[in-house]
Amino acid sequence: MTLQINEKECIKAGIDVKEVTRIASGLSRYGRQAEKLGIIIFGGSSGSLRFHDNNDLEPHDLVLAFLDGIYDGGDGGCDEDDEGFLRGE
Repeated sequence: MTLQINEKECIKAGIDVKEVTRIASGLSRYGRQAEKLGIIIFGGSSGSLRFHDNNDLEPHDLVLAFLDGIYDGGDGGCDEDDEGFLRGE
């Protein structure tokens, strides 16, 4: 996925689009750097910035931006291996 800023959601959340763009760009840049090092950022099926607007009628958060890079999904389960290292699913 490529970086995508959702302006109408930013406006609804009352958050400056430029600030969301700055944060999303930085996180995307770090995501690409991590990928080059073989590091997987675990964050759901896609990386995104979300805002909980406390709307009782709508239980889902506003998606302010989708990040560029690979973000592995799943439930985030992890456990220690035989050597005591924490391993994810």
